[in-house]
Amino acid sequence: MGEAGSKRTGGLSILLLATMFLGYAVYAIDRTVLSAVLPLVSSSLSLSNTQLGLLVAAQYIGVLAVVYFAGSLSDRYGRMQIVLLGLVVFTVFTWMIGLASNFAEAFAFRLVSGLGEGVFWPVAMASIAAYFGQRKGFALGIFYVGFDVGSAAGPALAGFTLSLTSDWRYAFLVAPLFGVAPIVMALLQKPQSGAPSAEVERPTMGAEARRLMRQRNVALVMIFAFLATWASVWQVTFLPYYFNKVLHYGVVYSAYLAALVPISGAVGKLTLGRVSDRVNRRWALALVSLLVVISYVSFFSLSVLYLLVLAAIVMSFFSSSIFPIMQALMADSCGGRLGAALGLSTTSQSVATVFSTFISASLFALGIGRVLAANATLPAVLMVVVALLMKEPRNQKGDRYAGIDKAS
Repeated sequence: MGEAGSKRTGGLSILLLATMFLGYAVYAIDRTVLSAVLPLVSSSLSLSNTQLGLLVAAQYIGVLAVVYFAGSLSDRYGRMQIVLLGLVVFTVFTWMIGLASNFAEAFAFRLVSGLGEGVFWPVAMASIAAYFGQRKGFALGIFYVGFDVGSAAGPALAGFTLSLTSDWRYAFLVAPLFGVAPIVMALLQKPQSGAPSAEVERPTMGAEARRLMRQRNVALVMIFAFLATWASVWQVTFLPYYFNKVLHYGVVYSAYLAALVPISGAVGKLTLGRVSDRVNRRWALALVSLLVVISYVSFFSLSVLYLLVLAAIVMSFFSSSIFPIMQALMADSCGGRLGAALGLSTTSQSVATVFSTFISASLFALGIGRVLAANATLPAVLMVVVALLMKEPRNQKGDRYAGIDKAS
């Protein structure tokens, strides 16, 4: 299926990639709108600190609960149907949050929205990997940039609606409107998605997961995904806070400094995702991981502003580019079970997101933000080791990116 997908160029492949890109952008918009209006939501719904934390966590819990199952189901019943389901669910239930009148309703709507995100995320990547074959690294890089675009658009959209209405609810009523476009686009191309090959075995989901995890590369990519997310998620959630609380820059100035990071990360995803289509991905992961370690050490040891900003830009360039390369290698290694394998890697990422965010927040709460250096650098060092233990997948014909891990 990967080889056939690599030949599907022109309008259909562009439409597929545009659908997934926009879907991931809306995914990020829906997620970041809450962070922009969180103080107002808390006040309006009279939330306690515990309830506030649970509301923020609800979406991540929803994602974690379904990512593997969604991927596995997509291998059995076709991917575009699952993508469409995910788009509809997280779009509709983000809209519903704007109607919540208490914590229980807001939490439930946010949780179901997260379920939709978890359904969409791995299956969208599997669809791209199947269509683009040997160009999957670059295509996945484009897909990941959608999240960067949405992450910038979400707070801007929230700010715009607040300036017009002074009511946080309108942000949730307006944001999901952007989900209409990828839903329509998914409907238009549903016939082109294709069902999985009848030759692919269909064991139970549990047996399928165990079989995949017995493959050397699949297990190592899962470990790598956990470490890479652990090492990098603090940049998304706490970098402005780090500039403010640890380096003592003003809040507004810290926000401007942090805004440079996703731009650099987007360039990294596109550039190194494309490079990975031409080289050994396992060595690409190892080298980029080493550069992540060096960039982290540089960032956390510098105090001169312009050098610090330069280090942050370099740090984001390499740490962000890890993800399309990593997911492309997982797609290469899974023996055609793209959805299930990418469901496993995204499950690892979801666990790490909760784990790393909790550790980072605890370090700041304890007043030892500099220790964040170890929290970020240690998993990055382990990433290098894990990448070196991987093998480059090849099929019986010796094709470099064939999607079969012979080591299993």
